[in-house]
Order: sequence, then C-alpha cells, then structure tokens
Amino acid sequence: MQLKTALAEISGLRYMIDKLDLKSGLAHRILMTSPFLIKQVDVLNQLNHINLTVDALSLKKNRVILEKVAIKLSQVRDIAGSIKNIQNRLTLNDIELFEVKSFALLANDIRELIAPLQFLYEQIPSLENVIQILDPEETRIPPFYINNFFAPELGDLRKKLIGIEFLLEDIENNNDDSKHIQQQSEEVRSKITEVEDRVRQDLSDQLYAYAAALGKALLGVGHIDIVIAKGKQAISEKLVMPEVEGDVTSYKGLFYPQLKATLEQDKKRYQPIDVEIYNGTCLITGANMAGKTVLLKTLALSQALCQYGFFVPATRAKISLVEQILFSIADEQSELSGLSSYASEMLKVNHIVQLGKKQRRLLVLIDELARTTNPTEGRAIVSAVANILNGCNVKAVITTHYSGLSTQCRKLRVKGFMEKSKGATITVKNIGDYIDYSLIEDDGVNVPHEALRIAQILGIDDDILSEASKQLDIDKDKN
Repeated sequence: MQLKTALAEISGLRYMIDKLDLKSGLAHRILMTSPFLIKQVDVLNQLNHINLTVDALSLKKNRVILEKVAIKLSQVRDIAGSIKNIQNRLTLNDIELFEVKSFALLANDIRELIAPLQFLYEQIPSLENVIQILDPEETRIPPFYINNFFAPELGDLRKKLIGIEFLLEDIENNNDDSKHIQQQSEEVRSKITEVEDRVRQDLSDQLYAYAAALGKALLGVGHIDIVIAKGKQAISEKLVMPEVEGDVTSYKGLFYPQLKATLEQDKKRYQPIDVEIYNGTCLITGANMAGKTVLLKTLALSQALCQYGFFVPATRAKISLVEQILFSIADEQSELSGLSSYASEMLKVNHIVQLGKKQRRLLVLIDELARTTNPTEGRAIVSAVANILNGCNVKAVITTHYSGLSTQCRKLRVKGFMEKSKGATITVKNIGDYIDYSLIEDDGVNVPHEALRIAQILGIDDDILSEASKQLDIDKDKN
C-alpha cells in the first residue's frame, strides 16, 4: 500500500506528513508513492539515512550546508515527464529542454554542496555531460535557447532574415517586389525552423544516453529533500530510531504526537505509555476515557511510520515488521453502507481472521470488539476471536470492557484513576490529570467499575447514579 492510501486509513499519519518541511513538489510526489516496506534491509536503509541526517544536523557547519541545499531544493521542478520522453526517444520541445538543463544545473549544485555528507552525495550522479550538451557556451545559467552554438548555419540564416525584414519595412505592400521578398522571408523562416527542429532532435538523441542518470538524479534529489525533512522532524518531534528485528514489538515512552501537541498547547498533562506486544492475542481492559482507543491508534501509527521509513514517537522502540496493519475501530461509515455497526464490525473482523488463518504476519488492532451486541454473546465473540488469533502468526491487540472472558491469552489493564485522586477535586476539565494510563498485567476476571465515578464527574443526574449503584449491588448479591 502506498503512503497516499495509508493517509486515509492510519489515524495521525496525515498530521505527521503535514508537519514535514518538504521543499519541492518532486519530494511530495515521491513520498506519496512510497511503498509499505516489509523487508528489514529496506527499512533499515531509510532509517539509517535519517539517523545520519540527525547526526549531521547536530553540527553547525552541516546545518549551514543544508540551509543552502534547501534553497536549491525549493527551485527543483519534477521533470519525470521530460525524462520519460527522452527514454521513449521523443523529440523534446524548448520547454522540456529548458527543464532538463535547469534540473541538471541544480542537481550538480546540490551534489557539490553535500559533498561533505557522503551518504547524501552518493545519491546524485554527476550530470556534467548533460550540462555540456545543453550549455555549449558554458554559461551555467538555466535559460535555454537554440543559438548559433548548436548549429553555425543558424547565424547566417538569422542574419539573412533580419536583412529581409528591413527590406520589407522599406517597400510598399502589395507590389511584386514586396511579394517576392515576403516569399524569401517565409523560405528563410522555414529553413530556420528546419534547422532548429534538427537541433532539438539531435539534442534529444544525445540525452538518451543519460536518461538513466537523469532518472537516478531526480529520485536522488527527491530523497535528499525527504530525508532532510524527516531528520528535522525527528529532532523537533523528539522521535526515535527503532530497532528493527525479532518477534517482539516494544515501546518505552510511546506517544501520539497530535494529541500530545494539543494537550501541551493547552498546558495539560500527557502520559506516554510503555508496552510490549508478542505474537498472539493481547486483551486490554479499562474504564472508558482510559486511553485504550488512543493506544491502538498510536500502535498503528508507530508501526506505519517505521515501515514507511520514519522515526517513531517514543523514547525507545523495538519493532517487529509485519506485512499489513489491520484494524477495526468504530465504523463511522456503517450507516452509509446500509449495514448496522455490528454487521460492519463483524465483516471487518471476519476479514482479519481469514487473513490471520493464512499465517500472514499482521498487526491486528480491534477496539471494543462486539461492543454493540448483548454482553453474553459479546463475551463469547471476544473470546472466540481472541482464541483464534492467539494461534496465528499475528500480533493482535483487542480492547474490551467485558469481564469474565474465557480465554487464556495475555491480558493487560489500564490502571485507571490514581490512588491520590481520592478526595481530590476532579472536574471535566482536569479528569485526565487523575487517570494513570499505564498498562499492568491483569487476571481478566474483573474490570474496575469506574464508569459511575466518571459519570458523576461529568455531572450526570443523581437519580441515574443512585439507581445504577442499586443495580450493581443486586448483581453482586446474585453472584
């Protein structure tokens, strides 16, 4: 899946892309068509380039170089179309020849600037031969014009045309001499056009030998723009280079960048999470507002960032690569599709299970599975899906509010309200400050009953709270 497709599916990914300081439309085009990388060598290649860029940016002399490079990158135009025409042996027009010349000059300038940074320098081949073809005068300026250097006979023809034009100005119109001279003018113009067309064809033929170098340079310049932007983002957003190996995915200080930025802007607390994910199923329980959905979105985002060649939002990360990220999170499109929320969710989960049975390496994230059906059947469905995925080659994280689940898979729980919050003045505005979002191992038998407490903080009618408490006592007596 290309990155441009993933933007609509992975929550928070567009925020990260929009924060990139790309200088050229070329880089944006290349980035949007980036594939989801599933081979370790490909992921590490991109991550290592970002790491080298981060190291380079730590030195003032390199920052000065990259600032100059940024100016050049902002002038780069995407000439993929012109290069394709060269490869197809088509004759380039003057605009295309100008684009190729301008790009070759910029690419060589960038190459010279980044010479001290070998890992970037090696991405751009020399285009000096292309420049010599299109700049025989050695002006080293971008404008392109078929001048006399390309074809000496053009000089004589253009001088002759100028002389004829002067004669036409001195002769009255509609006489025989005028018609004869006009005919001469058209003949000379035709010869000039013929020579110019021949020059364009000759230049296009010469450029064919350097089409591959031009294509490599175009990708190289785009990648340099991208890797510099990724490096700057890694520093500004405090992202980390993940280890990419093994069967376990683990994070220290995992955070969701967009939410973290929003809370910090409002001077509110944000709590990063430590989590380890193994092959099999992990059930996560916890009260509403305990951050379970955000956790799933953060896991999806971090996995996607890594496999699209980005650093990840954590203080330390170790990521096991997967073939695909699959998730089921509150289906907002179910009504438009004509399906109930439950039907839409079950179809998604069925698709996930079918892929899991094929032993595909997957990251599966399911939020509040079977949340829209009755508790008895809901528990049965959660247990069934958890048990099946637990025997597949997947990493599955399922959040649920059901207790008493008959499954032997791993279980975690969000700690919930902090002990120190007892007796504290908790309001709708500060409730997040009194929730501990840490994950702890859980026996899965009982989920903390914090829903009524949250409802009370939200200002729900006392009669509702009182009646609900009575029902809890009744249920407790029955059990």
